[in-house]
Amino acid sequence: MSSQSDPITGRRAVDPSVYSVEFKPRTFGRRFVGAVTLLGLGATAYLGWIAYQERSTVSYGIVATVFVLILVLWAVWASSPVSHLHVHGGVLEVRRAGETARFDLTSHYTLLRVEGKPSSTRWRVLIDRPTSVPFVIDRSMVDPRAFMKVLKAYHRTD
Repeated sequence: MSSQSDPITGRRAVDPSVYSVEFKPRTFGRRFVGAVTLLGLGATAYLGWIAYQERSTVSYGIVATVFVLILVLWAVWASSPVSHLHVHGGVLEVRRAGETARFDLTSHYTLLRVEGKPSSTRWRVLIDRPTSVPFVIDRSMVDPRAFMKVLKAYHRTD
């Protein structure tokens, strides 16, 4: 990693290996909730069949309760967007829930705050925006170690 600047653009020159990096989306939580929802839907159908055969108020209540829990899980799954982060030439692009945010990591006007260490569960990067609340990148969106490697190549986080 070099701290030299390009004489034409004034941007910080970096190692070519971090010039264009697309981070793998973190989808484990969403997949897990989706799998549990599908299993719960199957359990609801089975319990519904048993309730139909028994025809008791208690069995109908159990089916209704499990069905409501499955609806809650489905709502959690549906409302948890997957984030796609990509750095190209020093510009961080974050696509999440149909919105795209771009930040120039090479600019000294881009104010970043790193909270915690990449190994910590409380690790996050806050990117200040003048007209809005800070944009937060946390470990649910990206691998902290890989992101910090690229971030340090482009931006001084002192």
